[in-house]
Amino acid sequence: MRTFWQRGGRPLAFLGAAAFVAPRQPSSWSGSPRAAVVAASSGGAVLVRNGEASAPWLSKNSLLHDYHGAYTTARTVDKSSVFELGMHCQRLYDGGLDVLTRQASEAASKASLSRQERLEQARNFLDRGGLEALRPILKSEMLVALDYVERIQAADSSDKEFQVTMLLTCDMAGDHTPSHRGFDVLTYVQPLPYVEPMVAVEAHRAERRNPTIKDVQWVNDRKELEDIQKTAAVNEVIMYDSAGVVTEGLQTNFFAVAADGTLLTAPADRVLSGTVRKVVLDVAKEHAIPVRLECPSIKDLDSWESCFICSTSRLVKPIRELGAPEFSSARRKFPASGSVAHRVEALVLDAVRSHSESLRE
Repeated sequence: MRTFWQRGGRPLAFLGAAAFVAPRQPSSWSGSPRAAVVAASSGGAVLVRNGEASAPWLSKNSLLHDYHGAYTTARTVDKSSVFELGMHCQRLYDGGLDVLTRQASEAASKASLSRQERLEQARNFLDRGGLEALRPILKSEMLVALDYVERIQAADSSDKEFQVTMLLTCDMAGDHTPSHRGFDVLTYVQPLPYVEPMVAVEAHRAERRNPTIKDVQWVNDRKELEDIQKTAAVNEVIMYDSAGVVTEGLQTNFFAVAADGTLLTAPADRVLSGTVRKVVLDVAKEHAIPVRLECPSIKDLDSWESCFICSTSRLVKPIRELGAPEFSSARRKFPASGSVAHRVEALVLDAVRSHSESLRE
């Protein structure tokens, strides 16, 4: 994450004293056959803004690239619960305060009075109300989205789960924005993407300047690495610094398994500590799997027993092969079964339900 602001692509919102310009939003879904057809054609996705649901009028890519704000990506469990809901609420609260504070500071000398007032109102809502004020808003938004999905997929009896991406932002504030809080909450829900049982990964030198906050700016900053990811045809790119120590992936946390079976992973102050990372550490403690909170070195790649990445959508994915072009033209291949990485994968899968919270309670 960079400390400066930049916007990728065409700006979709211009905020100031004169006007607000944003993509046109269709009226919220009313259950009509035409709306259901539109929703079905969007791949079963839904976009909710401040409690109003419709087929997406904004792509997920635009949501995360064209607006400043704090975001988080969760997953459902049994379609009506959310994995580590409390952590996601805390992340949006902490990230929202951080982003709004920086925006308010910059707006003091550059933005219109109305923009400054909006940012101050949003920041005060979070600061004074605390997490207790934000949490019910987030739960309500998720429920609206999942109820909408249930209606349009009533005939689908599959057990598919959903990815829930939420953005807290002031960038599209207007008449639709709740007057008492000053910010919008947008929730994009879509079926979880398929991920193969083991994945290919590539390691590259890169660093995230403010890793503990999930700021939309990081989505823009990592574009060059995402291009590398596409070119290499790998599931993820993991990052290491000038000393060769590995911190995290673009969207995942990373664990290496030393030859003696010890899990090695970056300490919490070096990474965005994801929800699944927390579960990995919990199950490791419960099952007496040794852990060292230290960044593994990419230079020790050949000595690792196995390694894996983890994230909300992937849970734990053992790595099939890992390339480090700066050090070797060959990719290190790992066992197809029976490794510590595979054991952790199974343990985390069993633990998911106990780490989930119902939206209807």
